[in-house]
Amino acid sequence: MSVQANGQTRSHTFSTSLFRTRSDLQDACRALLDPLVPHFTPGSSRVKIGSSTTRFDEGGAQIEGFARPLWGLASLLAGGYDYVDAVRWREGIINGTDPESPEFWGDIEDLDQRMVEMCPIGYTLAVAPHVFWDPLTPKQQENVAAWLASINAREMPNTNWLWFRVFANLGLRRNGAPYSLSRIEADMDHLASFHVGGGWSNDGPKSHHQMDYYSGSFAIQFLQLLYSKLAGDFDPERAERYRHRAREFAKDFVHYFAPDGTPLLSRCNL
Repeated sequence: MSVQANGQTRSHTFSTSLFRTRSDLQDACRALLDPLVPHFTPGSSRVKIGSSTTRFDEGGAQIEGFARPLWGLASLLAGGYDYVDAVRWREGIINGTDPESPEFWGDIEDLDQRMVEMCPIGYTLAVAPHVFWDPLTPKQQENVAAWLASINAREMPNTNWLWFRVFANLGLRRNGAPYSLSRIEADMDHLASFHVGGGWSNDGPKSHHQMDYYSGSFAIQFLQLLYSKLAGDFDPERAERYRHRAREFAKDFVHYFAPDGTPLLSRCNL
C-alpha cells in the first residue's frame, strides 16, 4: 500500500514489479497499458487522460497519448504476447492515417510535433507487422504508408528528431512499402556528427554543447541500439558501431545511479 493525500491506495503493479523475469516485464507493461483503454476517442486514434500543459495543441497531446505507449505494446507483441486490446491501437492507426476519417491526424507541416509520434509508429510497424500491417486492407496500408512517408518532404529540427524520420522509413521498409533509403543514409550520416566520444552524443551539432540526461540516454542510446537490431541487415558496420558505443556509454552512465538503483538526476539536468 502507498499513502496518498486521500488516504491509502493500492500500489501500482508497475511500481511493485521486481523486473527480474520476462513475466515481470510483461505484467508491468500491461499495468501501464490497461488504464489507457477507457480513454480512447471513438475512433481510437487519440488517448485523452487529462488536461495538457504542453507547448503544442491539445490534438497533438492526444496523439502523443496514443502513440507513446506503442513502445511497450509493440515490444510485447513482438515477443509473442497476446494483448487483447492491441486492436484498439490498430484501429487508431487506420483512422488516424485516413484522410476521410473524422479522426485523421492531419497532414504534417515543417517542424511538426506529430513527427515525434511517427517514431514509435514506425517502430511498431517494423517489429509487429502481424498485428499492425498484415491485417490491413490494401487501401489502409496505402494510407499508413503515405502518412508516414510524408515526413521525408518536411524540414526537421537539427536534433535527435532526425531519428524519427529514420524510424518512419524503417517501418515502411520492413513491410515493403515505399520508403526513402537516401533519407535514412543522409540522416544517419548527419546524426553521426553528433557523437563526441566515449559513446556520448550531443543533441545536435557539436557547437550546441547540449548533452542531457534525456536525449543522451533515453533517446539517442535507445534508438541507436534499436537501429542496430532493425537495420543490421543493410547497415551492419554502423550497427556494430552503435553496439560498441553503448558499451562505452554504460561505463559512465552506471555512475548516474545510486547503489540501490535510484537515479541521481532528473530528465534534463546534465
